[in-house]
Amino acid sequence: MNSKPLRALAARVGLIRPSEAEPPPPATWRDFPRESLHHFDEPALPLQPYGVPVPSYALRTSAGTGDLAMFLGIGEAWAQIVSRFLPEAPVVLDLGCGCGKLARFLHLNPALRYVGVDIFLPSILWCRRAFEGSKDRFRFEHVDGRSVTYNPDGAIPTTAISLPVEPGGFDAVVCGSLFTHLLEPDAVHYLGEIARVLKPGGRAFISLHVDVPPGARFVGDEDRIDVDEGYFLDLCAAAGLEDEQRLGVVYGQVVRLLRKPR
Repeated sequence: MNSKPLRALAARVGLIRPSEAEPPPPATWRDFPRESLHHFDEPALPLQPYGVPVPSYALRTSAGTGDLAMFLGIGEAWAQIVSRFLPEAPVVLDLGCGCGKLARFLHLNPALRYVGVDIFLPSILWCRRAFEGSKDRFRFEHVDGRSVTYNPDGAIPTTAISLPVEPGGFDAVVCGSLFTHLLEPDAVHYLGEIARVLKPGGRAFISLHVDVPPGARFVGDEDRIDVDEGYFLDLCAAAGLEDEQRLGVVYGQVVRLLRKPR
C-alpha cells in the first residue's frame, strides 16, 4: 500500500510535522558525472545594455494604454508569441512600434536585429534615445503617413507609403494593433508592403478586432476597425500571404499568423 497520500493528509491535519510527511528530494543538481561538465562550457554572451527607460504616461497612452502594468504586459505577451517562431539571429520589423512596447522585450535577445516603424514622430524620437546603446541592431524609422487620428498633418497618404526598409529582408513582421486602425484600402496596401519586405518563408503576426455584424466585412473608423476574419484572410491571400494559424487572443485582439511562401 502506498503510504504517501496518508502521510500527506496526516501532515495537513497536524498529526505529524510536514518534514516527516515526505523526505526531501536528493540534491540531484550536484549529481553530474565529472566527464559531463564540459557540456556547460558555452561561450558567455557579451554584456548587453538591457536597461530601457520607461516612456512617459502620455507616450504610453498614445501607444494604446497609459497603464504601466498593461503596457508592459501587452509587450511581454507579444514578445513571447513572436519569439516562439523566430529563427536564430532573427531580423524583425515592428509596424506601429509606438514607444517600444514590444521592442523593450525583444531587446533581451542579443542576436536579434530590429526595425521599428511608426507615423507618430514623438514615439520614434523617444525610442532612438532610449535604445541609443543598441543602435547597431535596433533602428527606428518615422514614416510621415497621414492619419486623421494619429497624424493629421502627415504628408503621405497611407496607400502611398513605402516602408523605409530593404525588400525581402525580414524573418518576421509584427503588427500589434495596427490593422485595428486601418481602413480597407490602407489595410490592402499594408498587406502588400508586408509581403514585399518579408523573406521567403518569413512570417507576419497581425492582430484584429473581429466583432462585425452579419454580412459586414469592414466596420468602424480609425479609432477602431473590426473586420470579418474570413474576408481578411482573402485579402492576405491576394497579397501573397498564406494563413498559417490563428494564434489566439491577446488583450482582446485576435492574432493571425501568416507566411510568405518560399
